[in-house]
Amino acid sequence: MRKSILIVSALVTFAINTFAQDAPLTLATAKNMADSLKVGFWKRGTQFGINFAQASFNDAWSGTQGGVGNIALGFTFNNRADYFKGKGVLTTDIQAQYGVLKNKGQDGRKAVDRLFLDAKYARKISPKLNWFANVNFLSQFAPGYKFDATGKRGNKISNLFAPGFLSEGVGVEWKPQKYLVVQLGGATIRQTIVSDDVVFRNTANKDGVSYGVPAGQNILNEVGFQAVAAFDKDIAKNLNLKWRYQGFLAYAPKSKPIDHFITLIATAKVNKYLNVNFNLNGVLDKDQNEKFQLAQGLNVGFLFTL
Repeated sequence: MRKSILIVSALVTFAINTFAQDAPLTLATAKNMADSLKVGFWKRGTQFGINFAQASFNDAWSGTQGGVGNIALGFTFNNRADYFKGKGVLTTDIQAQYGVLKNKGQDGRKAVDRLFLDAKYARKISPKLNWFANVNFLSQFAPGYKFDATGKRGNKISNLFAPGFLSEGVGVEWKPQKYLVVQLGGATIRQTIVSDDVVFRNTANKDGVSYGVPAGQNILNEVGFQAVAAFDKDIAKNLNLKWRYQGFLAYAPKSKPIDHFITLIATAKVNKYLNVNFNLNGVLDKDQNEKFQLAQGLNVGFLFTL
């Protein structure tokens, strides 16, 4: 009898150990970061903001003090998702800004309009050095127009995919901190897209070229060197600073001056929902304009974090 009990106990112990060894590893059973990386896990963050501004003046005020009544409405959306597994990280980043402004007696116009999409896979070479492959897209949502001195709307000069910039590349990136990354892509392909024929006609130069795209075409393919630096950190309590620089030096089919794209967004949370938002966008692309283009805005509104 005693021998039988010992045999049964041994069999039960063996079965338990076998089950424990064969049980699949999950995030729930992971004991440390190494186990979590074996399984793979997501880290996500989403923000949605609404900003509103309004000013009005009666005739007496306008006649003596000056001032033009206006109304402005803006929206922001940011989403970032990182999937960690082993030595690799898959990152997707969506940044969207859109705002409209209407001055009394003038046609409405866009105050800000930006759509940025980025997807990247990076894999560790060393603790601070990765190789990466990525694709990103930059454009705007809605038509943009020229305006005369009186605020009257004129010709359409931009639209979704007009222009649009699509880049694909591979390279190495240096990540000294979680909030800072520098990428160097020596083999980057960029497509400049002008899909709206009206925009093409209204923006073409004397040679029939619009945003660098030759006459009779809608897409310009270029190969070049791309450098990116990106920063995203809470620099103080309830204050987040995010900026991104992207430079592209085309060397085929012909060499061109460097195109520079700069974005800066600072968001200060007043309380759980109320925020103050400052954004700045800068572009130096001689296919668009010989001068540096700069747009900035300061808004107060509601911010929802998911």
